[in-house]
Amino acid sequence: MGYRIDYQSVGKAKKQKKRHHPVLIVSFCLLTVLLLNTVLKDQRALLLKIIFPGDAAITVSSLENMLAQLKAGAPFQDALLVFCRQVIAG
Repeated sequence: MGYRIDYQSVGKAKKQKKRHHPVLIVSFCLLTVLLLNTVLKDQRALLLKIIFPGDAAITVSSLENMLAQLKAGAPFQDALLVFCRQVIAG
């Protein structure tokens, strides 16, 4: 007559990875943008001045240049570096 012994595993229990819910993250971002757009409508110019300091025309042209470089296939890091240099140089 045979018998069988089953041992419980002694190793650490595997932790389940936390799942990020992309729908929840995108919804939160859209809600934030909507709130900022409606609540801070009067301060929009001030926010843009804080985010993009310096001459707005130079910043816009530098941003368009960066987008053109990205469309041409340039790496993001290089395009961002050129954008920052153009904005700082004025």
